[in-house]
Amino acid sequence: MERWTVSAARMWCGTVVVLAGACTRPEPPAVVAAQQVAGPSAAAPLSGTASAAAAEPPATPGPEGSPNEAASPLRAVGPVATVNAKDIGAAAFNAELDKLVGTGARIPTDRLRRIAHNIIARLVENELRAQAIVEHGIVLTRAEEDEAWREFTQRFVDEAGRLDEERMHTELRNARSSPDQVRDHLRQQALGKKLVGKLGRVDVSEAEMRTFYDDNPSAWVEMASRDVRAILIRVGADASKADKEKAEARAQQAHDALKAGGDFELLAKTYGDGPQAPLHLVRNSGQPELENVAFNLKVGEIAPPVQTRWGWYVLRLVEKNEQRTKPFVEVRGEIRKSILSRKAYLEERRILQELRRKANVVEHLPF
Repeated sequence: MERWTVSAARMWCGTVVVLAGACTRPEPPAVVAAQQVAGPSAAAPLSGTASAAAAEPPATPGPEGSPNEAASPLRAVGPVATVNAKDIGAAAFNAELDKLVGTGARIPTDRLRRIAHNIIARLVENELRAQAIVEHGIVLTRAEEDEAWREFTQRFVDEAGRLDEERMHTELRNARSSPDQVRDHLRQQALGKKLVGKLGRVDVSEAEMRTFYDDNPSAWVEMASRDVRAILIRVGADASKADKEKAEARAQQAHDALKAGGDFELLAKTYGDGPQAPLHLVRNSGQPELENVAFNLKVGEIAPPVQTRWGWYVLRLVEKNEQRTKPFVEVRGEIRKSILSRKAYLEERRILQELRRKANVVEHLPF
């Protein structure tokens, strides 16, 4: 039986990087790292949407007259491939090429050809997948599309439970992508998963799950944590002195009202920016001001106002969780989901190879 460990479970590439076109035909995404299994899952690469560049480092300008060097990447004209009588146009190819090498880079011709071949191979796979999805009548419901988007945006939710749209759009711009492109990638990924479910053979045995659990004992250790309710009075670092003092005073008023027995939800609306999602704090989570306070509270105790870069927090400790090892029964579902993810990827590769074998494919390397 195949044995998977945490070291074998590292993800190949993050979704945003994939969308940037910086990744290539991926290595099989092994089971999600066990520490991710134990907590929120990271996003897996988008099936069938990764850019087709092989693992080529970014192109760098070369000196004029370097041997075997192209003045700039050539542009494809006309179809770059034909899949079952359907052409793949140059526009899709050129867009991928621009993501990888830019429009003015000088790179060796042989390397340029390797990149071109990999782009075409990926575009062919995408077309084979798309044709199979249509042939088998596979569709997504609106609810399924919305759920895929919700899962994607979870990585941009701030400590207060709010979607940080500015950070999301910044990362997407850096990845040379857009929300619409991400939605399309997520849609194609979900359709690809449904295709595997229809044509593939994917299952996980109890023995496989137990083996993974036993092989990774440290992965199931849950660090000590504190769950707190919070009232946040926002004030930026660039706010005026008067605004900062006003925010501090409101935080102190909220604290005093809580100590006097006031209703938490009502006071959060009165003094803060509305009810905040409960915070789950662990040591070294990147929020030292809140961690230090929360770990010194007793359950039910209210802390004096705490200043952070987001503003002033008033915390009440809700639950104290000591370090423990999660039992198998508690993480069984996450382990199964992760092993299924890896097996589904491998099965998708098998399906695509079979589709390619049966298809009429003609590739036209543009240079």
